Amino acid sequence: MSKESGANGKHPARTYAAYGQLALPLAIADLPIDIYLTTFYGTDIGVSLAAMAWVILIARLSDVVTDPLIGILSDRSSHWRWGRRKSWVLLGIPVKMLGIYFIFFAEPGQADAGYLLLWLMVLYLGWTMVTIPYGAWGAELSGYYHERSRITGWRTAFAFIGIFIASIAPLITGGGAGTKEGLVPVMQGIGLWAMIIFPLSAIVLMRFVPEPPVLSMTAGLTWAQGLRIAWHNGPFMRIWTASTIGRIGTAINQTVVLWFFGHAMALGEAAGLPLLSYLLAAILGAPIWVILGGRISKHRALVVAVVISIVIFASLLLVPKGDLFLSCLVLFLAGLGGSASATLGQSIAADVIDLDEMRARTSRAGLLIAIWGMGQKGGAAFGYFIALMILAYSGFDAHSTANSETALQGLTITYIIVPWFFYAASIVLFWNFPLTAERQARIRAIVERRAAKAQAAAASPNAAAINS
Repeated sequence: MSKESGANGKHPARTYAAYGQLALPLAIADLPIDIYLTTFYGTDIGVSLAAMAWVILIARLSDVVTDPLIGILSDRSSHWRWGRRKSWVLLGIPVKMLGIYFIFFAEPGQADAGYLLLWLMVLYLGWTMVTIPYGAWGAELSGYYHERSRITGWRTAFAFIGIFIASIAPLITGGGAGTKEGLVPVMQGIGLWAMIIFPLSAIVLMRFVPEPPVLSMTAGLTWAQGLRIAWHNGPFMRIWTASTIGRIGTAINQTVVLWFFGHAMALGEAAGLPLLSYLLAAILGAPIWVILGGRISKHRALVVAVVISIVIFASLLLVPKGDLFLSCLVLFLAGLGGSASATLGQSIAADVIDLDEMRARTSRAGLLIAIWGMGQKGGAAFGYFIALMILAYSGFDAHSTANSETALQGLTITYIIVPWFFYAASIVLFWNFPLTAERQARIRAIVERRAAKAQAAAASPNAAAINS
């Protein structure tokens, strides 16, 4: 087997497809949390916007404890029968499904803010137990710069298919924001689909995706030492900061999208159609960003995508109220760039893990993916909080069909204007990102050379005399 194939090298497309398909049920379950949760619990269940802002913030910040814990435990579970990544994914799926059941199947009058907080924390715990080892597994499948874009490309494609499936739930179930039925049948339909697909997807993942061997060259560092090395990993902290800031902007956008098109754009029951066009375009756009990232580098392609998003979302200010066609067209164009951060951002994160591995002389992908996840979840939490507090302050009433002009202006500013500042800040950090394909290749060569020496030393009768 050549060094460019097999473990930590290149794999056939079917392996990447088998790996990426778990993103489909994850996305089916995730879209309602990002898009429908605030509308469902605010409009159908009756939790106040201010209370919901605090609940989501507290639940998300609980990941500050669970994310690094799961990351470290996953890194140190190589002795488990199914491997250190597969085992944790299998453990996390039932926890995730438990949270889905209680969050998605809540009935009006049954749930309050305390109920939402409890089961959101369970849902997020299951999410952490699955996605951190799953993300680390993807980073370890290949050590090659462009190959990692293929891996994240497959994962992103399945994720957007899952998002698209979840987004058409209102058409299938007959419910939706602004309808008489509300989001109750939508949430229950999506929850049922996710709970059916998760076990089937896990079987495919376990059966057809190998778990690469651990390339550990020396004894593991302590957690404190590891965090210090991660902190001084300049490229990792730079991409982490840029992605976290950008996530705040997208979370603000996602929190109010249905309210914006339903109330501010006066689309009523058709409020979900612009979102549907956005998600369809995101599926089509994912391969474009993989190709462009290979041509002009991943970080420059990300900047292009963010600039496109800023310009296109700004054009919504020119769209007349009630114009469904233009609203869908603008969101479709925005969606073409929407998959770039998921496709390229996570691929860059995998690249900077190699730099950490070179410096720490041991593989700690789980911990770094956990730190990455903390940034994404923390950014999302603050985005939700900012959006909901602005709406509460402006007097927006999710139950009313006759909000004041001030409330509608607050909704428009929250959806279009506020995210700009976060997107613009992320551009500055993305632009001159120092880890290029050439530098990553040199780093990966050092990691693999050390691993080969360590393996040769372990197989030699004079292993103790060999200094790697």
